Amino acid sequence: MPLTWFKCPDEQVTPVEDCLSNCRLGHRCLTLPTLTYIAKDRVWTGIPSTTQLLNGTMMEFLKITQPYVVDPDNRVFALLGTLHHKKLEAVAKELGLPSEIALGPDGKDIFDLLEPENGSWTLTDYKTWGSYRVARALGIVEVGKQPDPSGEKYKTSGKWGKAGSPKMIPKFEIQPEAIDLWDAELQLNNYRLMLEERGLTIGNMQLQVTVRDGGLAVARSRGIGRNSFLIPVRRLDDEQTSAYFVTKKLQLLGCLKEGKCDIPCDERESWDGNRCKEYCEVAMYCPKGILYQQGGK
Repeated sequence: MPLTWFKCPDEQVTPVEDCLSNCRLGHRCLTLPTLTYIAKDRVWTGIPSTTQLLNGTMMEFLKITQPYVVDPDNRVFALLGTLHHKKLEAVAKELGLPSEIALGPDGKDIFDLLEPENGSWTLTDYKTWGSYRVARALGIVEVGKQPDPSGEKYKTSGKWGKAGSPKMIPKFEIQPEAIDLWDAELQLNNYRLMLEERGLTIGNMQLQVTVRDGGLAVARSRGIGRNSFLIPVRRLDDEQTSAYFVTKKLQLLGCLKEGKCDIPCDERESWDGNRCKEYCEVAMYCPKGILYQQGGK
């Protein structure tokens, strides 16, 4: 079912149609074009997309079958990503590069950019992520403290150190085993397979990530000192990639056919429960979501 209600700033809910026609608070929390854009959810056509299959089966089942509520404030960052894509798509078209072309039916599975390189193509996907997600994608881990390279010293004593001693700042290093790119790897490898079925040779895959909070203290505190990154994406086994998406597709379609779902999101899909606690828009219908929102683990 489509997005049905908006959560207003006073924590009350109102039908989306009512919100768009006449704000119940007398003054809109966001402009009408912004709210109208946020209210546009992708209509279920019976064919799941790559991004839907990367989400938990339970979550996608509930979003298709149950009415749900959205806080518009939680979706405004999506506008940044959309604008980012549109501007880069326009430049790619000027350069004659394939960009923003749907690979799947019903206009789904849209790849962001193909560039020729050494007789093959490089596939790029644009992402706009917060610094926490970027640090995980790069495998950046805090491993201790080190003196501030600026030479700054503490002016007062406290739990941080004695007055006059070197100011200590976090020390970071990249640990390959800490890299978390599983969803992006699966997404781009699935696009790669679709492109190769069309006769294209994909030599490399990569993400171009814009750091949403780049340049701010919170990003630096996570070891992120740049505003953008090109992150290589490894080539996964073709059969394993195909098997993942076939399995997830059969699960979702099977649940929809039966009218019920007993396949909860796993730890990766639920972001170790954080998605259930704060970000899942259908958690109120899900046993695992209810448990997490009530303080369970």
